[in-house]
Amino acid sequence: MRILIVLLFLGFSINKTFAQDTLHFKTKPIVKDASYSGGGMEDLYYYVNNNFNYNNVKKTDIPQTSKKQSYFIFYVVFAISEDGKAFEFSPKEIKEDNSFYKEAVRVIASVRWNPSLVGNEYKKQFLVLPIKASVNE
Repeated sequence: MRILIVLLFLGFSINKTFAQDTLHFKTKPIVKDASYSGGGMEDLYYYVNNNFNYNNVKKTDIPQTSKKQSYFIFYVVFAISEDGKAFEFSPKEIKEDNSFYKEAVRVIASVRWNPSLVGNEYKKQFLVLPIKASVNE
């Protein structure tokens, strides 16, 4: 009787098993955003702060609205190329000929970046970096 039960169990379990030739999964490509190659955002700001040369900026370029404050904030928009260089710079809330903007572009252009990838292919990505410039004496 035990043998009969074991054989029935094996017989039913064999009938319910099957092999599928192919599995079809819809896959989405892995998207990897552009990033600073030297670490995280804190590391990037440390680099920008330590390499921003205030000798290259003019006090006359401080915006009128920020004259009585100890700092002002402007934004630098740029893209990351396939080889990890920043390009296509444009200013936000500051003029392009402003010496603070030019100095920020100089520093950001000296940074190495990890390019944005979709799957394993390069994808142009724009970044916006806020810069907090000190206007103290």
